[in-house]
Amino acid sequence: MKTYRFTLKTLTAFGTPLVGDSLFGQFCWAVSHRLGEAKLTEFLQGYTTGKPFAVISDAFPSGFLPLPVLPSQLWEKGEVSQDRKVLKKKAWIAFDTHSQAVNSWQKSAKSDSEVMCKTKHNQPHNTLSRQTMTTGKGGMFTPYAMPQIWYQHDTALDLYIVMDEHRISVEEVTQCLSDMGQFGFGRDASIGLGKFKIESVQAVQFATENTNAYLTLANTAPQGVDLDKNDSFYQLHTRFGRHGGLAALGQNPFKKPIILAKCAAIFRPTEWQTRLFLGNGLGNVSYAQPNAVHQGYAPIVPVYLNFNADHSDK
Repeated sequence: MKTYRFTLKTLTAFGTPLVGDSLFGQFCWAVSHRLGEAKLTEFLQGYTTGKPFAVISDAFPSGFLPLPVLPSQLWEKGEVSQDRKVLKKKAWIAFDTHSQAVNSWQKSAKSDSEVMCKTKHNQPHNTLSRQTMTTGKGGMFTPYAMPQIWYQHDTALDLYIVMDEHRISVEEVTQCLSDMGQFGFGRDASIGLGKFKIESVQAVQFATENTNAYLTLANTAPQGVDLDKNDSFYQLHTRFGRHGGLAALGQNPFKKPIILAKCAAIFRPTEWQTRLFLGNGLGNVSYAQPNAVHQGYAPIVPVYLNFNADHSDK
């Protein structure tokens, strides 16, 4: 398997954040439409037993990686403000920084506003009567708002994909991603949201010298992996997934809730081994579609973290 970096250029606003497990779900539909359902079924063989054909990261500002959340005593103190409100906004490190000790990352980390121009605003809508296709009479006027994510035009985002080149080629992945970008990703793609284009594709190999932990680049289901629980740092959140494609139009478009570790988790293995991804492929996630799977894998960056450091004020 090999890791590739796909640099995307945004073309429109987005209704759904570009997170790895959502991207993987729509990518599977793109594979089905482009290469055929039989090919997708072939690709998904072994997916829940540690043999994914592709693992997709969240999309990050081009040239940056996510800053992990660590106990405060592990961070080196620098000349930057130690105000908690300021530090909480720090979210990104330059890609070239990943070979340095994680403890030093916060000193050079950037906030969202420092690395890209991204805004969120609500788009007003109104409820229509399906009988008259108007807002109707007698109190039918029921406006509501849906959030949209706006990037500055041609904002570049990096997407890391680990792929099994014996099963799916770089050209096939590129074509399916291009199909997603042309159709639109996520919510409200049918009215023009979620469009992007692929700017470049590049193989990536992370340095592994003197590394002792993994930084995850997407939501992760780490259960069953040999990890040191005392030296692993992550935040949990619940994913309320929905089916895509034609399954979204069925009687039950919702998947079962799943608890995952958020992107930018730090996991320390009990025994070091070189990996390209971490986690599990999740099955049994849908009542309506028994063969549905959810990406609980995440591409990883090998890093070094001094777990015994204590930079707290004394």
